[in-house]
Amino acid sequence: MTIKEIAKLTGVSVATVSRCINQPDKVSPATRDRITQVVRRMGYVPNASAQSLSTGQTRTIACVVPTLSNEFFSQLVEGSQKVFSMAGYKLQIYSLNSLPPEQRKPDQQGVDGMILYVSDFRTSKEVRDYLQSIQVPYVLIGNPDQMRLDRPPISVYMEDYEGVQMALRYLYAEGNRHFGVLAASGNSFVSDHRIQAAEDFFRLHPDCTCQIEFVDYGDQLSQSLVSTARLLAYETRPTAMITFNDMMAVGAIRCLKTRGLRVPEDMEIIGFDDIPLASYVTPALSTIAAPNRRLGEKAAELLLRRLACNMDFTQCVLYPVELRLRETTKNLASGEVCRGFF
Repeated sequence: MTIKEIAKLTGVSVATVSRCINQPDKVSPATRDRITQVVRRMGYVPNASAQSLSTGQTRTIACVVPTLSNEFFSQLVEGSQKVFSMAGYKLQIYSLNSLPPEQRKPDQQGVDGMILYVSDFRTSKEVRDYLQSIQVPYVLIGNPDQMRLDRPPISVYMEDYEGVQMALRYLYAEGNRHFGVLAASGNSFVSDHRIQAAEDFFRLHPDCTCQIEFVDYGDQLSQSLVSTARLLAYETRPTAMITFNDMMAVGAIRCLKTRGLRVPEDMEIIGFDDIPLASYVTPALSTIAAPNRRLGEKAAELLLRRLACNMDFTQCVLYPVELRLRETTKNLASGEVCRGFF
């Protein structure tokens, strides 16, 4: 099946079929639908090499994330892939933690644009140097205000600071005064921002104690077992914990069970992200629900807009988070959602 045969079956020119495939927004909806139906029925697949030669585009996007072992990033990638697939783009995924340092910069010659999750960068200079090396359009997933960039980029991010405070406010209202925190190691922008949220909360609540332990990105389940054990060894044992993602919380629950501690009776726990596993672990995890897939979808939508208009623009999209209560916290019904608690 060739593009000429598609044109003959739909009664339009070869140029119209080509525009429908490569620039669908330039074809009327009625014509586009007619061509799309024939393409699907006949199982036509465009020749990627020929398209690249004729348009100067590869119709390939690079998506750079720290790891795929955390379901948050998997969901984010799935959200982006859904949008790009519908637009006729392929997605190349780079999981930085699985690559040696010399291979952590994607080949920009083979892509039309990039989506970047920049949580692993430590300083604004690192981010600036990395972004200056990118010669294709990109969208950041992360809060640009934290990075102190010279020029605001196109970005999407969530209220992670408010999410941490929301969790602590709820646990404090439950009567807890001794807290433990499992944070991601590495002094990344995201981790630092969430630690700042915790420190600001406890600065306003001097009647509380707080111990922070760090968990490595590599194997968060096993590392969180070790970090939770360290929290339990403090002279004043916490009665409540927050973790900076749900994978850490799952490991914490496992550690507590092996030590004969009950959740939530002896220790209340709130995670962060609301990955699918959170509602299936026993007991089901209370967590800060983040718009995991929507972040990926919106980043893809903004990048497609940037590619279509072929000019720079600035847009930052902020998504709220929710406190989703299940069985690792007390008093409220499982599954109840609190927005802006207290």
